[in-house]
Amino acid sequence: MGYKTFPILTVARRSGLPVEDRGQRQVHINCPFCGDRRRRLYLYTDTDQYHCFHCRAHGNAVSLYARRTGLTYKDAYHELLEDSVLHFPQPAVQRPPEREPAPLDRRDAVYRAMLGLLPLSAAHQDNLLTRGLTDEAIRQNGYRTLGYGKELRDHLAAQLSARFDLNGIPGFFYAQGAWRMCAYSGLLVPVRAADGRVQGIQIRRDNAERMKYAWMSGAGKPYGTGARSWIHVAGDRSRKEAVITEGPIKGDVASLLTGGMLFICLPGVNAVSFLHDTLRELRVTQVWEAFDMDKRCSPQVQAAVIRLRQELKKTGIPCRMMAWNPAYKGIDDFLVMRQSA
Repeated sequence: MGYKTFPILTVARRSGLPVEDRGQRQVHINCPFCGDRRRRLYLYTDTDQYHCFHCRAHGNAVSLYARRTGLTYKDAYHELLEDSVLHFPQPAVQRPPEREPAPLDRRDAVYRAMLGLLPLSAAHQDNLLTRGLTDEAIRQNGYRTLGYGKELRDHLAAQLSARFDLNGIPGFFYAQGAWRMCAYSGLLVPVRAADGRVQGIQIRRDNAERMKYAWMSGAGKPYGTGARSWIHVAGDRSRKEAVITEGPIKGDVASLLTGGMLFICLPGVNAVSFLHDTLRELRVTQVWEAFDMDKRCSPQVQAAVIRLRQELKKTGIPCRMMAWNPAYKGIDDFLVMRQSA
């Protein structure tokens, strides 16, 4: 028997995404992987493929289902194969409208409590040490490990819902009479606002070939809330000179190795939605751009640099480019090398 394909819209609905079928060749929805809310995830009904034009997640119906459920590609394929109604039209699932994120103080309280219930695995601890962090920095930054299994997530959601209102907290949703948790397994990375509070959680997924980083998000789930492209701030928040780079761990490492230099860490090179607010809150007067050195050859990163400069021009804040030995891709890699030299 040959390999079967599955209708992308039906599979998307089965995975919990609110999708309507009106006969279009393309259906545009909010992306559950990066949290973008501009409906830039395209579902192509003629090829049964998907592509996000923000985070570049892409694949077929099976890989979409695998990512949404946490299954391997093989297991996702066989689970869809066993569904006898997949090839028949299904009505659009009517779900409550997605809720706006709760205020920062509530998100911070829930996420801090959740992190307090979890350990940090030895493997993740060793990886963070290898990247240049110290034991004390790892402790202060609050990294934790989320293991595998629905039972663990249900237990965490039950503990947290007994203490907090989980409405509007990205990563949680309400189904079958109880609050549930929706998150990939991996290293949990707190994304901190300008005042140090935890505004969201990114997950560095274990053994992921694509989408290495994902937000903890309840987008598309009943009574769920999607994450936003929140910006992480690391280092001495009183400084008026800041370095803009991509990724919270990178910023944590680079700030530590530069004696507390202020780093503003975008969740993606194009994710500048909250940049103006962050700069204004920090009262920054000078910015350095420190995207990875593949900006020398990658058209996509070069375009992101141009867009960043255009955004900064609106603020009136001068921006200069930071460069280093291109043998080291990220600024954190270069700083680790320099320290060990």
